[in-house]
Amino acid sequence: EEARAVGQLRSERLANLIGCCCEGNERLLVAEFMPNETLSKHLFHWENQHMKWAMRLRVTLYLAQALDHCSSRGRALYHDLNAYRILFDQEGNPRLSSYGLMKNSRDGKSYSTNLAFTPPEYLRTGRVIPESVVYSFGTLLLDLLSGKHIPPTHALDLIRGKNFLMLMDSCLEGHFSNNDGTELVRLASRCLQYEPRERPNVKSLVTALTPIQKETEVPSHVLMGIPHGTLSLKQKILTPLGEACSRMDLTAIHEMLEKNGYKDDEGIANEVSNLYFLFCSNLSQSKNSEEKKQVDSSLVH
Repeated sequence: EEARAVGQLRSERLANLIGCCCEGNERLLVAEFMPNETLSKHLFHWENQHMKWAMRLRVTLYLAQALDHCSSRGRALYHDLNAYRILFDQEGNPRLSSYGLMKNSRDGKSYSTNLAFTPPEYLRTGRVIPESVVYSFGTLLLDLLSGKHIPPTHALDLIRGKNFLMLMDSCLEGHFSNNDGTELVRLASRCLQYEPRERPNVKSLVTALTPIQKETEVPSHVLMGIPHGTLSLKQKILTPLGEACSRMDLTAIHEMLEKNGYKDDEGIANEVSNLYFLFCSNLSQSKNSEEKKQVDSSLVH
């Protein structure tokens, strides 16, 4: 029931849940494929280039929009919001994982991160409330400002001492205006207030973040330095079976199946061949190019 409700949310700001399976002891959730890693990877463990200021601002806005969309549809609670929950799609746009909208079943806990980053009210009551999500949003603002995972209490001490520049990622030096930095720090400090009632709601976050966006006409994949329209080299490397499937080579597929212990029982081989032939026929006859791309992608993966 929970998966069905989350699957109906649908937004370009979410890594949408597209299916679930409940068969015997099997419990499977299927979400849209996000090929370009997590925010944690791009922010803390980058290899080729650091995340640009304009892209960090875009992440904050898109995340706020995702939370606002969920809240407006009656799903205001998000469990354990952190940099691993934000993924990047093929266009390089950040999307919020839909899994956090469901109760986190790991050890029966809603928060699995370090206690230093956990909303104060959760430590007191063990319950997540909408304001807890805003608190976690504040910790993500700190991540984006600093390029590090800084405990909120330490960050707030720096902010109160008007040393916010000490928070800023050294990679960003000279690439942002003090006004924008000050606005983001101010917003983070509001989100991290100890008392939940003193924090802003997600709709006001969207309102505050919209006017400070930069380079809005530049596509995300350009800001991120992500190749567009092609799979990465790592993703292009197929297994021998994958290569045979991409060539639609039934003979090679059959030989590999036999080599790996496939028994050519009467009727089964014909059934496998017929099903695959039907799949290939449907693929070649597809008139919708976008549908064909999706089928091709499914075949590759």
